[in-house]
Order: sequence, then structure tokens, then C-alpha cells
Amino acid sequence: MLAAILVLSQAAVPVYAEDGVKETMPSGTALSLLETVTDLFVRSNEKTTAAVAVAYVNEGRTIFDKAYGMADMEHGTEANADTVFEWGSCTKLLVWTSVMQLVEQGKLDLNADIREYLPGGFLSKLKYDDPITLLNLMHHTAGFQDRITDMYYNSETDLLELGEALDRFEPGQVYRPGETVAYSNYGAALAGYIVELQSGKPFYTYVKEHIFDVLGMERTAIHPAQHDNPAVAEARNSIRGYTTGLKYMPENRGFINLYPAGAAIGTAGDAAKFLAALMPAGGGAGPLFQKEATLQEMLSPSLNYDGTSIPRIAHGFFINQYAVPALEHGGNTVGFSSRFVFDPASGFGMVVMTNQNGEEVYNTGLVEKIFGASISAAQAYTGQMPEVAEVEGVYLRARRMVSGYAKILTMTNFLTVTKVNSQFYKDQNGVSFIQTAPYEYLPVGHSGVQVFSQEAGKVVKTSNTYGDYYKVSNFTAHIATISLFVLGIGLLYNVVALLGELIKWIFRKMKTPAKPQMGPSFTKHHLWMNAAGVIVTANLAALVYRTINYTAYSAILIHLILNILYVVLAAAYVILLALKLRRADGGRFRKTVYILTGLTGLLFAVLIVGWDMYY
Repeated sequence: MLAAILVLSQAAVPVYAEDGVKETMPSGTALSLLETVTDLFVRSNEKTTAAVAVAYVNEGRTIFDKAYGMADMEHGTEANADTVFEWGSCTKLLVWTSVMQLVEQGKLDLNADIREYLPGGFLSKLKYDDPITLLNLMHHTAGFQDRITDMYYNSETDLLELGEALDRFEPGQVYRPGETVAYSNYGAALAGYIVELQSGKPFYTYVKEHIFDVLGMERTAIHPAQHDNPAVAEARNSIRGYTTGLKYMPENRGFINLYPAGAAIGTAGDAAKFLAALMPAGGGAGPLFQKEATLQEMLSPSLNYDGTSIPRIAHGFFINQYAVPALEHGGNTVGFSSRFVFDPASGFGMVVMTNQNGEEVYNTGLVEKIFGASISAAQAYTGQMPEVAEVEGVYLRARRMVSGYAKILTMTNFLTVTKVNSQFYKDQNGVSFIQTAPYEYLPVGHSGVQVFSQEAGKVVKTSNTYGDYYKVSNFTAHIATISLFVLGIGLLYNVVALLGELIKWIFRKMKTPAKPQMGPSFTKHHLWMNAAGVIVTANLAALVYRTINYTAYSAILIHLILNILYVVLAAAYVILLALKLRRADGGRFRKTVYILTGLTGLLFAVLIVGWDMYY
């Protein structure tokens, strides 16, 4: 069964020569071919590559450290071993390591309620009375909804102290602690703040003194503006961020407010030192811990997939299934992507860093080339398998905005399961999955695992390495699309209505004398409402654009206020229409137009209120 092969202690055994030297990488390819395989992979993808740095670790030491491509394509700056890259969420591994160091010293308890370590009243938006533990933060099961705004700032002057930032931008708690894996930057940053409070030092100072300095990571920083290492700040000026299509991103340097969640920046060689310290040659505690037991505890599974014995997370380190089980973390910033992957059982690991946002060729493709696909580790299951039809459907990611104006943006992240035959399905990306044990699937040719959970005999949730997804109806899956369609139809009506009134005005000016009005004129109210409909649509578009470009919440308040004003205006128009329609000017057609304007206004108001576009 899949559960058996994912236990770290039962990982695939690497091949060793007679002198005890490992001969193969996790995929089974000869270790002597490591550089050749990497060079050929880069060469075959160089047309879509800006810069990429790759480092490999084996048995406690770095055995390969090389950079390829252009750090700055516009200025012809080539990447090299001294080029720094942004870690993104791989920074969280520094948080979990720091937490375990303090656990070892008796200053933190993984199972204690974190409110014991925080100032009184610090968490004010908790929905449940259940305690939140450091393990919950490590597992991303504290129940926090996602946040979009105030993660990045364009200016260093906008940064707040960590405690103030966490207090000001606390997200709502939407899941009961311990029940749902919903990836949380806030939760990781909160753990970093707890380290700060218990150590008596700013988190960036603690990491520098207890990790970077200890390991000789002289080309790495974690302060959001690199105040802990000015040389890294200077080196950052020599590299730019790009899209996957190699388009330069002018605003590619963001200052991360919740910096423990993703602000580290440094060379791949330095990152390799960190991985090597987690897998010391010959065993032992390594340089970061006093006791070997602490290191072993940190790297051992602490959370399984629901209802299974399949390891999922090891104290904040995600467990992913390749040809062998490996610990890993991926990271993305505005213009960079990275991935750290290592197998403690064999002592082999790799670091991949790129200056492209959302990059997958190296962060997924090269990693799978070196570590192998999960299907190669599958073992035969002799029992009866359930039909794929039981898991078919649409699943909404748990990591999302459940309330607030940005929730519509996170209602588009679905995982779809489409039956191919009795044992295979395809997801929304066209990747095939094969059932290897009841409700347990492996992707064909890729890494990972997909586990489905049941309640009352029905599949209600699916889980993979980085999060949970809940099964939803087809209507829920299309509600955002339906809303945008309604908004588009309403905008079209408002534009046509305004143009119609403009044409009528032109023709009326051409005629003399003008016909007298019959009854009180309602045209001006109608025109104002149509114009407001066009304006609010443009306002919503601006709101979405600024949000996805990491604008601060304070900067988008004006858009939310305009939305509120529109709702008030729509309500006023409908009330006025009800009072004056019978005596309004024009015939049946004219009054029908007035009514349609009112209905459009009501629909827009319902969308604004229904999607929380006012806060």
C-alpha cells in the first residue's frame, strides 16, 4: 500500500559501492552523471530560462553549485555562484528550525497554546475557543483564512515592526484548529514572532546569530530590507525578476511585511549549507542543535493525511513523494521561484533558485529529474479498489479568502477530477493519476500524492502535499464566472443606455421646437444611474488590478468606499423609481428602460454586497 512506502524509515535504499560511497541519486541515475544531467537539462530549456542556480548536497557537504543564464537580461549580467535569489516561502524552514532550537532549550512547547507566548489580546479574530499550538502553525492548521494585501510593499518606508504588522493585519479564523490544512503565511510569521518574543531578539537577528553565522552563510539575509547583511542588499541590485515568458517585471522587488514567511535572500551555495546542516555526515546533532534527538524529531512526520498512516508534514517541512519520500518546501515572490528538496534517509538534497515568478521547468521538472517520479515507488495493491467515479468532481482550495473583498479572486482556484477509466483520472492540468490503494492516487510521471477523505460514505475532501480542497457543487465552481458574466451584461446595458440617451439628445437638438415633457422627468436619475454603473465597473476592475499587484489595503480603501456609495445610490434610485414611475415622463418603453436600469443597479449592488466588495 501507498501508506507503507511513504514512511521515511522505509525509503528506497540508494546504491552504494564497495567502499561505502553512494553511487546513485534518488531517481536511480548514477551520481557521477549529476553535472551532465543538469547541464543537459538547462541547455534543453535555455530559451525559456532567465537565470537558474542549482546546488546539490550529499552526505553533509555540497557537491555541486552552479548558476546558469542571465541575472539581468537588459544589462547582460550573467548569473554566477555569487548571484543572490529570493527564497520566497522556503524562508519558513528557518522559522521551523528556530522554533525547534527553542524547544530544545525548553523555551517553547509545541503543544502549548500559543497565546501563552503572545501579549494579552493579541489574537482578536479567533472564531473558535480551541487552543492553537505551534504544531498547528507548523501544519498550517491554525484555521486562518488567506490574506492578499499587505504581504508586499514597494517601499521600505512602508514596513512595520513584525509584531505591529501581525496585529494590524490579522486574518479571520475560518476553520477549527487542527481540521484543515490551509497554507498560511500569517501563521508562519506568527511563529517567527513567538521566536522573537521568547529569544528577546528581533527574528532576523536571531536567525543571523543562530543559523547564518553558525553555518557560515555569509551571502544570505532575512531582514525584509536586508539590514542584517548590506552586501546581500547590494547584490540584489544585480539581478532582476522576470515572468515565465521572460518579460521583465519593473516592480519585481517587494518588501515583505510578514518577513519570516518569505523574505530570505541569498546564494544557492549558502542555501545548500543549510540543507547539509540538516543531514550531517555520519549522523549526530549537526551544527544547529545540541541533541541529535531534536534534529531527528524535527525531520520526522508530525502530521499524516486524514485517516491514513501516510506522512504529510514533518514539523513544517512538507513530505512529498518522489521515487523516495523527501522533505521539501517551495517558494515564490514577485519575480523569483525556489525549491529546497532533501532526503534525510540517504543524505541527498538539492536547491533550485530562479529569477522567474511561478517557474516550473526547474522547480518541478529538474527536481523530478533528479528525485524521480512517485509512481516508480508504487507497490502492488491486491485488494478491491473503489471506482474513480466516487472521487470525480470539483474541489475548492481551502487556502482562500472566505470573507472580504478579495474572496472572489480565490474562488477561481479549483481542482477538477475527471474520470478516465475505473482506476485513472485527469486533473485540470491534464495530469493523469492512478489509484494505488483505496482513495490514494499517484500522478503518472510526476511527484506527489492525492488522498481523498470521506464523511458518511461520501468523498468530501481531497488533500495533496501543500493543502486541502473541499468538494463543491458545479454551481459553486462557476459562481465567480456567472458573477463576471452578469457584471459584463450590466456594463453593456449601461453603456448602450448612455449612448442611446446621447443619440436622442443630438436628434432632439436638431428638431425645433422640442416636444414638451409629459409628467416629471426621470431621465436625469436614469442617466446618473447608468453613469454610476460604468464608473463602479471600472472601479471594480481597478480594485482587482491593484490587489493582484500587491497594493496595500490602505491604498484600496477608496475603491471600497466607492462601492458602498454605489450600493446607497442604487437603493435610492429603486426607492425613487417606485415612488415616481407612474407619473414619470415617457411611454411604456421608456418606463421599461427605467426599470431595467433599476434592476441593473440592484444586481450590481447584490454582487458588491455578496462578494464583500465593501471591506
